[in-house]
Amino acid sequence: MNSKSINVNQPVKRIRSGGGRPFHSRLEPFTGFIREQRQQRRTWQEIAARLRTEKDCVITSQGLHQFYRRFLKRQARPHWESEAVTVQPAKVNPSASITQTTTTEKDNPFTFNNV
Repeated sequence: MNSKSINVNQPVKRIRSGGGRPFHSRLEPFTGFIREQRQQRRTWQEIAARLRTEKDCVITSQGLHQFYRRFLKRQARPHWESEAVTVQPAKVNPSASITQTTTTEKDNPFTFNNV
């Protein structure tokens, strides 16, 4: 048998590569607007209606609520791609005296059978 004729009708497997564009919700540009509306005690139905009429973004009230709840949860914890946390070096007082201690064989943690 010819090995080429066996797999003639099989689709060619696509090699997957990582990456691609990350998903962004269509509601992300309106988070400030949604926050303002919630601070004015608007209901999710009212906000969804305003998004539909004023911002031309069709969304259900349930979808809006789920997005905003998830958005707030993600804002509470920092993301690794966000601003890198910069660690400030400790300030050293130059007038402080530095004392050198010598380690004996007993104090050295790398020696075995400390007796």
